[in-house]
Amino acid sequence: MPRVTLRDIAEALGVSTSTVSLALRGSDRISAAVRERVVQEAADQGYRTDLAGALLRTSKPRIIGLACDIGQELHVAYSREISAVAQARGWLVMMEDTGGGNGAAALGRIMQLRAQAVIVVDPGSVPTEALRGLDAPVVVIGQATTIPNADLVISNNDSGMAQVADLIAGESHVLCFDGGPGLSSQFRRQSFLTAMSGVTAEVSIIPGGATVDAGWAAMRSVLARGPLTAGAAVCYNDQCALGVMAALTRERLIVPDDIRVVGFDNSRIASSEAFELTSVDRDPRGVAALAVERAILRAEGDDSPAIRAQVDTSLVRRRTA
Repeated sequence: MPRVTLRDIAEALGVSTSTVSLALRGSDRISAAVRERVVQEAADQGYRTDLAGALLRTSKPRIIGLACDIGQELHVAYSREISAVAQARGWLVMMEDTGGGNGAAALGRIMQLRAQAVIVVDPGSVPTEALRGLDAPVVVIGQATTIPNADLVISNNDSGMAQVADLIAGESHVLCFDGGPGLSSQFRRQSFLTAMSGVTAEVSIIPGGATVDAGWAAMRSVLARGPLTAGAAVCYNDQCALGVMAALTRERLIVPDDIRVVGFDNSRIASSEAFELTSVDRDPRGVAALAVERAILRAEGDDSPAIRAQVDTSLVRRRTA
């Protein structure tokens, strides 16, 4: 079957090939109604963009690089939302995984595709010198950044943690399973401790991590010390919380009757009917919209001072608490 071309789409709609090309790139020079017709006709005919050719033909391809850890559910949620927002603006997103331990190489591959801006989620896995050496503007999704002139989009842990504290305020003892030594974990732990400073519950910080296995091991270490005395467990993320619940189940302890469990990130794990996990939602759609907006502005030449934008978090209550 012959490859569908821009001319095929143009002839079907009675417009020029340049109109089709501009519409598929999301150009504001084409009305929204015409863009919609072109996009629909392209989909109906099975048109696929010749990305390699497009990169050769233009000096400024509309590409945003995305560096994130696809082993983390929150990062996956960000990547979906970022791709959707960017696509609606006529931009492509090229994602590279930083979870393998070589963030510098991931950035290198992104820049080989001539990305006009780069969004980095939780930059702790990417060497600072590699980020500073990029020949493209950087937008960071995280709690802090050491990159000069990088815009920073923050999920405000405090708003969600205050709601968690209100929820478990009546408990006498609360376990806080943290996420390890990373910057995100430090900020989240401090936010929780600040929120809990206004209640009488005793708080124990338990070394944990960002994975199911980390939560499992951390709760097993708690149970090995003797009978469970805590009334609630607040976990670094939903994956950690899942490991905590698995360890409790192994000991025939019931959530939430014996202990209430709260996660963080409101991932698909949390919303699953299998777990119904109470969790703090980080509004990944709101974060993505801000990050893409800043990336496109920078790619198009905005050189105003870097901004620090915040998106509030909120508690989603389910069965476990």
